Amino acid sequence: MTPGAAPSALTPTYPFNAPNEPLELYSGTLTASEGDAPVAVDGVIRWEWLPTPRVTYTFATDDPKTNGWEIGGDIQVSVPESEPLLSGDSESASAEDTSGAWALSIDGWLKPTTRGNSSDVRRVTFLLPNVPQVNGAWIRGHGRSWNGRWSLEAGDWQFTIDERHDRIPVRQELRKSGGYVFTHVGEFTRKDGAPISEDEISNVLHLLRCIFSFSFGRATSPALASGYDSSNSLTWVDWRVFHITPWTARAQVIDETGFADLEQIFAGFGSLWSDPFERDLLSNAISYYLECNEMNPLPLATSAGQACLELLAYERLVEEQQAVTSGQYKARSAHDNISALLASYKISNTIPTELTRLSGAASSVNPPCGSGPEIITRMRNGVIHPSRKKPKFSAEEWIECWQLVSSYLILSVLGRVSFKGSYRDPVNPVKHAGSVTKVPWAP
Repeated sequence: MTPGAAPSALTPTYPFNAPNEPLELYSGTLTASEGDAPVAVDGVIRWEWLPTPRVTYTFATDDPKTNGWEIGGDIQVSVPESEPLLSGDSESASAEDTSGAWALSIDGWLKPTTRGNSSDVRRVTFLLPNVPQVNGAWIRGHGRSWNGRWSLEAGDWQFTIDERHDRIPVRQELRKSGGYVFTHVGEFTRKDGAPISEDEISNVLHLLRCIFSFSFGRATSPALASGYDSSNSLTWVDWRVFHITPWTARAQVIDETGFADLEQIFAGFGSLWSDPFERDLLSNAISYYLECNEMNPLPLATSAGQACLELLAYERLVEEQQAVTSGQYKARSAHDNISALLASYKISNTIPTELTRLSGAASSVNPPCGSGPEIITRMRNGVIHPSRKKPKFSAEEWIECWQLVSSYLILSVLGRVSFKGSYRDPVNPVKHAGSVTKVPWAP
């Protein structure tokens, strides 16, 4: 498709904002209470980025019922059900508009909230924060065209995700300032067009949270989900906040040229997600992976990665393949179990030639380590079970140990979801766009 013939970009329910800039979600009447004395006030609900992502409220009132309220106390704030989902009368909805000589001005965090009627939701939109660029299909809008569309499938679900049109200057600013920004707008529907329950919405949002956090190496989550009914009217909004890490450079699995690989990850995760056991396994593995990918401090990051390999090894060898019993698994050394996990995916357990410092460390310990999993486990055991007699390792050796455990961990998750494409290998010293490696079991 040529850029001139591209479809229009998705319109987000809430407008894109600049990096770290608050986003107004609602302005109008709020109900505030401390105890059993609810008061109607004019106020504003906002999405705030700093110091951490959260949804806040702000209001001011001169209602005599609030005379005894304790500023900073347990004040409950909600939007009345009769109010519109997005915004009321903006001219009268300022938190600073009061009509008396005295006013109580209060702000705080809104409790996790969803609003509206979800009984006939057929389409759900959302915003994605801090997601790197991956080139997709062409779309147009704002007087220009750009290759920012991802059309994806996972299990029973279809997704369309569009990158914002001003992606280049926004990311430049984000790299300078750090913090947060919404980079993409997305939507999902059921393939059969049936209504989507709130439980299903939460399940799909968790699926996306796991896929994007794993693919891009940082905790991220869809935010500000909005449900549209069969007449395409907005009927439900989600103001809950999940963990999002601020922008920093991170090792990532998917390259900016790797849209086809992202398609495979969606399909692979989607094929397993309906099984609660698989869902928990992948969720836990990705939590470990994110801890590992923090890299600070390296010994603890490496230990998290090694623990995840043991988790995946037990499931693979004992539960799935039934190659060994639970007792046999526990009787073997951790590095032998990890080597068996790697072998099941055709992953070599030898230390890559690029990792010269780690190879030297493996040779110098007593007794010497004969494989990658063995030196990783030896170094991890020195952290988890410290001793004055155990060898100490240099920063360079820890860096290479982290690179190897990260590579094993990425491959083990990709193997779990039957991925057959290319990924960015932490061991590969070449880091520019397009520097990817085929998984070893690819045809």
